[in-house]
Amino acid sequence: MNNLYPILFAILGAMLGSFSTMLIWRLHFDESGIFAGRSKCPKCQKKLSALSLIPIFSWLCQRGMCKNCGKKIPFFYPLVELTFAITFYIFAEKFFHAAPRSAGVFFDIDFIFLITSVFLILILFFYDLKFMEVDRRISFPAIFIAILWAGWKVYNGADYSLYLIGGFAGFLFYYLQFWGTKILLKREGVGQGDFEFGALMGILLGWKLLLGSLFVAYILGTIVALPILIFQKKLAKKIPRISGKLALPMGAFLMPSLLLFLHSGQEIIDWYWGLLMV
Repeated sequence: MNNLYPILFAILGAMLGSFSTMLIWRLHFDESGIFAGRSKCPKCQKKLSALSLIPIFSWLCQRGMCKNCGKKIPFFYPLVELTFAITFYIFAEKFFHAAPRSAGVFFDIDFIFLITSVFLILILFFYDLKFMEVDRRISFPAIFIAILWAGWKVYNGADYSLYLIGGFAGFLFYYLQFWGTKILLKREGVGQGDFEFGALMGILLGWKLLLGSLFVAYILGTIVALPILIFQKKLAKKIPRISGKLALPMGAFLMPSLLLFLHSGQEIIDWYWGLLMV
C-alpha cells in the first residue's frame, strides 16, 4: 500500500496543477470566480468539456490545440501539471519510504503541512515565472501555513529560535538588498515580493538550512543569468526588462531551492560538510 501512495499523490498533484493554471490566470487578471466556474480556452474563451480538463493527457490527445478553435494551447499548462505531479510524487515517496504508514497518513499533521506548503510554493514559482510578480493572496497564506507548521514543530520539541531567526533573517536579507540597491544604485535590485519569499524560506527551513538554500538559489540564478548576459543581444526580444534593465524572477530560483531543501536539506548540508572534511 505504501508503494501506491506516491502514485495517488502524483495524480493529486496533476489535478492541483491543472487547478493552479486556472488560479494563476484568474488571480493575475482579477477575474471573478476564482474557485468556481468552468475553465475556458485562453484563446477563444469557450468553456472546456470534462474530457478537455484531464491533466496532461488531454493536452497530448488534442496535440496541444483547443478542440473548439483549433489554436495552440501554451505548453505552460501541461508543464505546470507535470511539475506538480512529479513534485508531489517525490515528496510522497520520501515520506512513505522513511516511515511506512497506513491510511492514517492523511491525518498526519506534518505531512499535511508539508504537502500544503509544496502546493503553495509551486504556485508561487509558476506565478513569478510567468508574470514576474508575487501575489500576496498566495504568499501570505503560504507564510501563515509556515508559521503554523513551525509552531507545531516547536510544540513537539523543536527550538523556536531556529524558525524565528530564520524568518527574520530571510526577510532582512532581501529588505537590505532592496534598499541598498535603491540608495546606492538608484534602482531596485530585488522586488518587494522577495521579502516574502525570504521570510517564507526562513520559517519553513530554519536559519541553518536557509543559508544553504539561498546559496543554491544564487548558484542557479548565476547559471541562468550568465548565458543571458553573454547573448543578450540575440535574446533581446525574449528577455524581460524592467526600466530598461534585464530582469529575472527571483522566485524562479528561490522556490526550486526551497523545495530541494525541504526535501533533502539536511542531507545536502551533511554531504557538503563531508566534502570539506575529506
